[in-house]
Amino acid sequence: MGSAAGTRRRALVAAALAGLALLVGACSSGSSLATPPVPTFPGPGAAPVTSAPPPRNSILPTECDQVLASDQVPNYLGMPLGSVRVAALRDVPAPSVGRLERVTCNYTSQGGPGAPPPNTLVLKVLTSGYTTPEAAAAQSRVNRDAQASSGVPAQPVPFGAAEAIYYPDPEGPVLVVVYGRVTASFTLTPDRPVPVDQAQPVLVDLALRALPVLVPQAGS
Repeated sequence: MGSAAGTRRRALVAAALAGLALLVGACSSGSSLATPPVPTFPGPGAAPVTSAPPPRNSILPTECDQVLASDQVPNYLGMPLGSVRVAALRDVPAPSVGRLERVTCNYTSQGGPGAPPPNTLVLKVLTSGYTTPEAAAAQSRVNRDAQASSGVPAQPVPFGAAEAIYYPDPEGPVLVVVYGRVTASFTLTPDRPVPVDQAQPVLVDLALRALPVLVPQAGS
């Protein structure tokens, strides 16, 4: 990519980090963690936020653009506007692990100046809905063990009422978030377009935007 695109990307990432830091200025009590803290998501019985998504009959949103809008993802990743498209893949339930729904959202580059080559996967968001919070947490532990067995360490990230773990996987850095009956993983393609050393704060920013939509609603 050209130097102008690289400069723009670094500026966008720096701005996102600065915004996240403002959210938690009062909470820094000497922690040595470099990961930015995040707001608390609503717990069971909490009043719905004013920006709650429209009611739905499923646990998960039915469209990927409801999770992270494809026309906004370029802004989040420092790419030119209009350079990303999204495709959804719905999976079948997995009763043996209590999984009722799973949706994979693949965000790919459409190419052009300042963007990765056409059809390059730049972001994958995998969301799953389970029968119970316990089933969701159990599957998250299975995935953590699988990562550990391949030599990828689990790095917990403060995430309010949710649980979040960052995996610096060489094949693609991943942030996994578990909240109630929902799990969501956000995976970046290495250096396409976000440099690996900036991946964690970018993934946290993406999860912050998606989680309020993914939180199951009453009756779902």
